[in-house]
Amino acid sequence: MFTRLLAGLGLWLLSFTASAITLSGLINSHDPGTITKDGNTYFHFTTGTGIWYSTSTNLTTWTGAASPVFTTYPSWISNKISGFSGSFWAPDVIHMNGYYYLYYSVSTFGTSVSAIGVARTASLTSPSWTDLGIVVESWGGSSEINAIDPALYRDHDGKVYMSYGSFFGGIGIAEINQSSGKLNGSVTKIYGGNHADIEAPYISRNGDYYYLFINRGACCNGASSTYYVQVARSTSIAGPYTDVRTLLPNTDGKYKGPGHIGVLKQDGCNYVSTHYYDLNDNGAAKLDILKMTYSNGWPTLTRSFSVASCGGVSDGLYRITARHSGKDLLPAAKSSANGAMIQQETWNSYRAQQWYLINQGTGYYSVINAASLKSLDVYNNSTAAGANISQWDYWGGAGQKWSLTSSSGYYTVKSQLSNLPLDVLNLSTANGAQIIQWTATGAINQQFSLTRLK
Repeated sequence: MFTRLLAGLGLWLLSFTASAITLSGLINSHDPGTITKDGNTYFHFTTGTGIWYSTSTNLTTWTGAASPVFTTYPSWISNKISGFSGSFWAPDVIHMNGYYYLYYSVSTFGTSVSAIGVARTASLTSPSWTDLGIVVESWGGSSEINAIDPALYRDHDGKVYMSYGSFFGGIGIAEINQSSGKLNGSVTKIYGGNHADIEAPYISRNGDYYYLFINRGACCNGASSTYYVQVARSTSIAGPYTDVRTLLPNTDGKYKGPGHIGVLKQDGCNYVSTHYYDLNDNGAAKLDILKMTYSNGWPTLTRSFSVASCGGVSDGLYRITARHSGKDLLPAAKSSANGAMIQQETWNSYRAQQWYLINQGTGYYSVINAASLKSLDVYNNSTAAGANISQWDYWGGAGQKWSLTSSSGYYTVKSQLSNLPLDVLNLSTANGAQIIQWTATGAINQQFSLTRLK
């Protein structure tokens, strides 16, 4: 968010295609958050008075919301930011604990007297926002991590992290408590500092690598912006992030000063949202959407694509329902313990019957229980037909990675470890029937529907 000098000469530019899909409607945007879906509607939150947002049903045609998130501002803000004018910066949103949590920053230009707050609502399509207060703040010190530009990320193990920061002390990261929405432990500095022109972090993961996207250069100057986007990678979410490369240049045709990456994982695709200043429209700030793939371990972006399935399941919260019984998977007795067996039970909207599916980018998914935040797991790492399926803390083993193969609207769910599918023992339709792995038969007790909840 600060005026900065262009840096980083001689950087490697990743492959990039400038033939764009056409976005229409109300597409003004600055510092957009990660595009998020609730039901059949996509939501795009962005910097603006009261936290402005727009919606779409197809990712290309956008309509402005009737009103912003806040029409009156949380009272704590005026105590923190003297003379606060109502401009909320760089919001980002994530679903957890049965709510959408919206993180936002408040500050004034050129200072590190800043704070990141959070509000939540059970629904984005019919919102009722409750502000939960400050998540992290900075007090004006020259070496502090400036509390702006929050970005939320759910890892393969189901844990949620927030990265944030800009000038002054660089980029920090902290785990988020998924019940309170606040920090779960301390902040770790992962990149930048010493007033380097680095801000707007976003972390995503593909396979074994975490990718840290950052902005360099100067924002907020329209056609004169020197913003550009870099990416670095690490095998640890806390870094070190190395081998920095330029991903989006400062100028590409009409696209000037791109900034603030977010990644939507939809239908097996990675869609990247960012803003740019339109050189064909007097430098107006607008939303841009690109498609991201990976080549030789690095992300590649293109604007030349159609919005269509890439042959996978969208990241999100799901019911997993056995075809033959119509009953849903959950840990026995809704247990949160390691080793609790996975059974079927009539749907009761229990959080224990809800599962986060997380595409690992390798053809396999994490399957994380929403209540216990533990992974679907082959008991005792067995490769034998008949082995029980349980839950366990995620550790990344092959017995916790699952392929999802669709046929006639149902899915076969196979363990990477054994290549055996989930199976309801003995074709039982009873509550409490055990889920096991078994030799593939194609029978209906090895077929499951995946119903996205949020």
